[in-house]
Amino acid sequence: MRIFHMGDWHIGKLVNGFYMTEDQEYILEELCSVIKEKKPDVLLIAGDLYDRSVPPVHAVELLNKYLRKIVKDLNTKIIAIAGNHDSNERIDFASSLLCDSGLYITGTLKRNIEKIVLEDEHGKINFYPIPYADVPVVRELFQDENIKNYNLAMAKIMEEINKDFNSNERNIAIAHGYITKINDGNIEELEESDSEKPLSIGGTDFIDYKHFEKFNYTALGHLHGPQKVASEKIRYSGSLMKYSFSEINQRKGVTIVDIDKDGEIEVDFVDLKPRRDFRVKKGTLEALLKDYKNENNEDYIKVILEDKGEILDPMAKLRAVYPNVMELVREEKLLKKSNNEVMSEEVKKKSKVDLFKSFFNDIVGEEAEEDEIVIMEKIINKAERGEE
Repeated sequence: MRIFHMGDWHIGKLVNGFYMTEDQEYILEELCSVIKEKKPDVLLIAGDLYDRSVPPVHAVELLNKYLRKIVKDLNTKIIAIAGNHDSNERIDFASSLLCDSGLYITGTLKRNIEKIVLEDEHGKINFYPIPYADVPVVRELFQDENIKNYNLAMAKIMEEINKDFNSNERNIAIAHGYITKINDGNIEELEESDSEKPLSIGGTDFIDYKHFEKFNYTALGHLHGPQKVASEKIRYSGSLMKYSFSEINQRKGVTIVDIDKDGEIEVDFVDLKPRRDFRVKKGTLEALLKDYKNENNEDYIKVILEDKGEILDPMAKLRAVYPNVMELVREEKLLKKSNNEVMSEEVKKKSKVDLFKSFFNDIVGEEAEEDEIVIMEKIINKAERGEE
C-alpha cells in the first residue's frame, strides 16, 4: 500500500497581515498533480487542517473543495485528525456520514479509539487516528487524576489501544503533538518554528516516542519541519507550506510511505513548489531596490536594512519593488536583540561602577577618566545610603 503523509495545512492562515489562502490553493493543486502521478491509496493528514478553531468562510470552502477533489475525483481515501489549532467538535461534525465516501475524519478523542481498516493485496492495515486533546480533557475522559501531562495522557490512550491491538497485523498511528526521545528526564529537542502554537508551558507537552514503537509507521503532525523521531518509522511530514521566516530552510511537501506485506516501509519525500516563497533579503535600501531583476519579487520577504540613520518611508519604497514585504527590521536592532540575553547575564555580574564605565564608553566612545569615576562612586554611595 502506498500512503501519503502530510500535516499542518493551516488552511486560512494569516501571516503578518497576509492571508495565505491563494498560496494554499496553489500548493493543493500541486498536491493533486502528485497524487495523479504517484497514485497513493490513502492520504493521512495529521492535524491542524485549519489555522483557527473558528476558520473564516473562505478557508472552509477551500478545504472542502480539495477534500472532495482528492476523494471523489482522484479516488484517494483520506484519514484526518484534529490538531491543537482545530476545533475538535467542528472537525468531528458529520464524520460518521463521510466515512462511506472514503473520507475519515476524527475530531474528538474517545475512550475507545476506533481503528480504520483498509485493505491491499496483502490483507488488512489498521489505522489508529489519535486526535489532539488537552490534558484536562484526557483526564476527564478516563476519570484518572494521575494524568498530569501529555506523556501520561498518551500512555493512557495506548492502554486502551492495546486492548484491540494485533501485532501480527500491519498497524499505523496518526497523532498530533510533540513526540520525541525522553531518557531519564533528558528531552531531545526537535526542529521547531515560530509559527507553531505551544501546547503548554513548562515542558509538560513532550510525549515519549516509545509509545509508538509497536506501530509499523507513525504519521505525526504539529512540528512544521519534516523530520524523523528516533527511527525511520516515526516521522513528522511538516507543514503544507512555509508559514514563518524561521522555516525558510525547511523542505515542504509530501512524505511517501510504501508498506509491504511484512509491514516493512520505504520512505520518500516529494517537494511541493510554492507560488511565492519566504525569503530574507539583507542590504542597504539603495542596493535592495536595484537587486530584484533575476528573482521572483512576488515572494514574501523579510528585509534586514543595513542603512544607518533615519530613512524616509522605507516600507513604501520597498513594496514598490517587492509588493509582499512582510517584515522590515534594521540590522543594528537585530544585533542588539541577539546580544541582549548575553548582555543581561553580564550586567548582573557587574558592579554599579563597572556599569557606569561601560555606559560612559558606549556613549562618549572613550574610557572614563579617573576623576569622573571617583565622582560617580560618591554619587552611587550617597544614593545607596538614601542621601541627597
